[in-house]
Formats: sequence, structure tokens, C-alpha cells
Amino acid sequence: MFRNVQVFPVTVPDEAGLLITSPRRYNALNAVLFGGRHAGLVAELAAASGALPGDHVLDIGSGPGKLARALAAKVGPEGGVLGVDASGPMVEFARAHARQPNCRFEVGVAQSLPVGDAELDVVTCTFVMHHVAADRREAALAEMWRVLRPGGRLLLADAHPNGLMRAVVGVMGRVSRRHSHSPAEHGQGHHGVENPAVQRDPLAEVDVRRYAETLRTVGFEPPSFTVSRYATGILTTRKPR
Repeated sequence: MFRNVQVFPVTVPDEAGLLITSPRRYNALNAVLFGGRHAGLVAELAAASGALPGDHVLDIGSGPGKLARALAAKVGPEGGVLGVDASGPMVEFARAHARQPNCRFEVGVAQSLPVGDAELDVVTCTFVMHHVAADRREAALAEMWRVLRPGGRLLLADAHPNGLMRAVVGVMGRVSRRHSHSPAEHGQGHHGVENPAVQRDPLAEVDVRRYAETLRTVGFEPPSFTVSRYATGILTTRKPR
């Protein structure tokens, strides 16, 4: 049944990780997974980021741009939001639907961000880390530390699934592993896995708690974890002042 990957948004293996290249299919999948409540999740993530008026924000893996636009509304005209995505079609779609002058989008990858040192107040990275090649995830988290100002805030989020979402995420994870050429993707050890209990979980790829120790290693404060009512795990932390 699931041999054809196009049951989901079109995904292709790439040096940046596993890319989602169809914005419309991605939006359709979110509508199914979140039961029409995706807008509520976006609003919750924007609030949880701690973005304030005047802040400068980076949204990594910005996809079709919904969270970036919500963040742009929060930071207002004195602030700004940059959405970065490794998929050219996603960036083109996001640009076409961006209405705020303080919100822009560029092609880029998490492990090599197109931003200078200590330029940002907030970084968000939602439903993205499991797409990054396993041996590059620590580099991606180090990049997030690099671009944040002292006191800057980081939000990582991914599915904390149950029911239908759990089944779909499990299948997508198996598809991702089949495309991976990295031994670390198959549980043979990489810096992104710190919790053996999480590692044994077949859905460990989307559990953001696995990055808690690496975040501390690269310099962040001990993170906090919460579960959204929208079946999403949210990990937040700060760069020390």
C-alpha cells in the first residue's frame, strides 16, 4: 500500500536530508493529521516561541510559510522574520503567499544557515529535524546557537503522535530510513540520540526530547518540554546571556 511515496507530499532524498517538495500536498496532509486544527497549532507555536514586537526571527524548514507569517504578525513592523527551507518549490510557494513586508524566504539548510553570528532573537524549527541527515543534526543545533544573540530563544517541535498521526508518522519514518545511507539513521549511534528509552521507540525520529543533551552540549540552557493539545512535542531553551 505504501510503496508509492507520493501517498504523502512528494519527498526525494537530497544532500540536505529528506525534502518535501509539494506545498499543496504538504498542506493537505496537515489538514488530515490535525483535523482542520493546523491553524490553532501554528498560533500556539508562534506564542510558545516567545517572539515579541521588534524581534528578529528565523524559521528553519519554513515550508509553505504559515508559521513564519504568524511570527511576522507577532514581531510587527519593527521586527522581521526570515524563513529558510531546503526545498526551492516550498520557498517559491511561501514567497507567493507572503503579504507582510517584514517576512521573507530563502533557500537554505539547517546545518549552514544564511545568517551572521548573534543576529537573531528567536529561532524556530518545527517538524524539520527528522528530515536532517542524522550525522548533521548536531551541526544544525550548533548553527542555531551561533545565530542567536545571548538570551535568544530556540523552539524545536515535532509530532508527539497518537491515533492516525502515529500511524502516518510511523510509515513516513520507515520511508525516510529506506532512503538513508547513514548507519546512524538505523540506530547505530549519532550525537542526536541521547535517551536509550527514546531510541528504542519506533517513532524516536520525531521525539524532540532526544536533542536535550546535545542542546546543552552546544551551549544552550537546559530545555523544557511540553506536549501541545495538537499532538505536538515542543522543546524550548535559551542561549545564555
